[in-house]
Amino acid sequence: MKFREPDRLFKIWEYTVSHQTLLLRSDTDVKMKPGPRIEIYVGGVQTLFMNSMMYGLTIWRANEHEAADISARHGVNADATVTYKLSSSNTEGFLVSGRPSWRKAERGIDEPTLFDFSQPWPPGADVTWGDIE
Repeated sequence: MKFREPDRLFKIWEYTVSHQTLLLRSDTDVKMKPGPRIEIYVGGVQTLFMNSMMYGLTIWRANEHEAADISARHGVNADATVTYKLSSSNTEGFLVSGRPSWRKAERGIDEPTLFDFSQPWPPGADVTWGDIE
């Protein structure tokens, strides 16, 4: 499944080298009003090539040709099973990583992440979620 949110600003919210994790986040209102927040969590990040802010984001699993092109251009081991392409209105990028997951829910800007793994699974009825395959 391709992830596509063409009218949202996504930011790298957190990147942890020691745990190889990445969290992208999009809040809809800079006036601190609660609104639908979208977060994308990626584990097993081996290679990260992206801007820190992306307006309008599409993520999909790279096909064999796209992965081979990334390997040749960037000198990384990018096969189609672990490579994801990113595209936004201002840039393109890629991840060599585990499968990205997304969650969306109404949250205030100061509320905790939607990927709080100490919370029960599945998340509450107010959260929608999926994987990028």
